Amino acid sequence: MKKMFLLVMLLTASMSFAQLKKVQTTPSESIGKAQQFGAPLEAEITKSGNKYTVKFRDQQFKTLDEYREFSFEDVDNTFNDLYAAVEEGFTTMPKESVMLELPDYIVGLHFSKFLGAPVLRFSCATKVKDAPVYFSNEIAKKQVDKLFGKKK
Repeated sequence: MKKMFLLVMLLTASMSFAQLKKVQTTPSESIGKAQQFGAPLEAEITKSGNKYTVKFRDQQFKTLDEYREFSFEDVDNTFNDLYAAVEEGFTTMPKESVMLELPDYIVGLHFSKFLGAPVLRFSCATKVKDAPVYFSNEIAKKQVDKLFGKKK
């Protein structure tokens, strides 16, 4: 019985180490950031392989730096299409939000004017029923260009 118990323990120990597997990761490259003169980071876009991640400061919390994000694969030039939608919104200033559908998220682009200058505000929700919607702070056009890596 002792030998049987020892054999079971050895098999269990060897199987637990077999479950550990090293995962290869790709480093993230920062595309751009939207940040005002030492203020907390408002938004950032990073690229890891073919996947873009847009991370923004959640506007719900005024005193906490809570960040939300949405990600997408750059299939059929999706990143440039997103930037084109933002540029078009700054040009036309639609009264209604521009809603974009990504594979896992619904992203809203809300355009308005703040002190006479156009600003953008992201909203994001997962495609789950009754998922909460998160909003970014307003980001000025000049900061949006920096965010997308299009310094003009």
